[in-house]
Amino acid sequence: KKAGSSKSKSKTPQTSKNTQSEISHTDIAVGHSPGATLTPQDEKLFQSFQSNLLSLISHELRTPLMGILNALGVLVDTSTGASAEGLSPKELTTMAWQNAQKLHRTLGALLDLAALESHTFHVKLREIDLDRAVRTKVEERKKWLSDLALRCEIESQVVTGTEIPDLADTLKFGRALELCLEVSSLRASSGQAIHIRISSTRVDFVFNVGPGHEEMWDNAWLQAQAGFHGGVASPSSAFAGVLQSEEKFLTRTEEGLGSELLILHEIMRLHSGKLMGKRAGTQVQLSLWLPELSSEDGVRAVLASRSYGAASDMSSVVLAVVGLPKGEVLKTFRTRLKQCLFRSSDAVYAIPEKDQLVLVMDDCKAEDAPALLKRLESKVGLALRFGLAHFPSDSLDPNQLLKLAENRLSRANSPRSSK
Repeated sequence: KKAGSSKSKSKTPQTSKNTQSEISHTDIAVGHSPGATLTPQDEKLFQSFQSNLLSLISHELRTPLMGILNALGVLVDTSTGASAEGLSPKELTTMAWQNAQKLHRTLGALLDLAALESHTFHVKLREIDLDRAVRTKVEERKKWLSDLALRCEIESQVVTGTEIPDLADTLKFGRALELCLEVSSLRASSGQAIHIRISSTRVDFVFNVGPGHEEMWDNAWLQAQAGFHGGVASPSSAFAGVLQSEEKFLTRTEEGLGSELLILHEIMRLHSGKLMGKRAGTQVQLSLWLPELSSEDGVRAVLASRSYGAASDMSSVVLAVVGLPKGEVLKTFRTRLKQCLFRSSDAVYAIPEKDQLVLVMDDCKAEDAPALLKRLESKVGLALRFGLAHFPSDSLDPNQLLKLAENRLSRANSPRSSK
């Protein structure tokens, strides 16, 4: 039952010294609309969510906007070095910039929530350099962190040269990293460091909340969990999960929509990963876990992601399973083949247990695929044995596509001559 409902057993979350919680990708049904069987009390509560949400959005947009307008208005009217309020032009410009940043964060959260609610929030998995992605986001937020008197310390444990790459949507996972930095920096003690640990499939954000703020973090995390699990008589929609009750809205202790953790959870769910949070004393750890994929599982995940995107765009995907040429080393030949691909969106993955390589090509017609493979043979300088499968003409199921391409490879008994 949703926090704040009359049937809820406890209106106030109980806070312990140490808290730990893990949200897996099966915990939330996004985009739910309550059925027609709500009790009058629950119906009234649901309507109050909608009203309160509009009030919250209006407040969170108008407040920073007024700050920007006021600062710029005074700056325009100032003809001397200082304003009537005793603020210098630099201080007024800083005030406007900080409010613009706050407005930008709120609008970003609203767009994410709208995409969740309209079922247009999806991912396209690609190979990703996890270490580089994290360092890029930290560098982008360097000035903002400095203004908050914070710094980031990064420890990387990523093993380079692994045969199985990390798979993620560059934009969506980048957004998850941004949200983790926001959640951490807005709650970390001033002057402290945010420690970021990067491993092969995991990123940890470790920070210390201010003295006496442990309960505020626990409440934020537990409220987010209520959004993951709860709802009015059923799992919540994305918007309904932002606000837990009218009382919560009126007595909230933090600015913002309070949706960062919910959006983070949904991003990781789409990656088949998970979001974890735990606290020990004043130390909080927020973790993003990408799935540990075997090579064949990785190919299936890529196919599922690209097929979903192709279905949305009314385009197509071609899968080619290529047998390893005699005398070639799988890892070396994969690198060589990758360098010969024609488009940046094309990708090649290795299946070591079968001595196979898998080519995935977006927006490619079934009748064009053999000619593309012929051109690839010419660039590589070797005749290739391969089996092709096409989405959507051959199948809509990624598992079936992979199986079909492998069967067609097995029937290609002898390599063809390269031109």
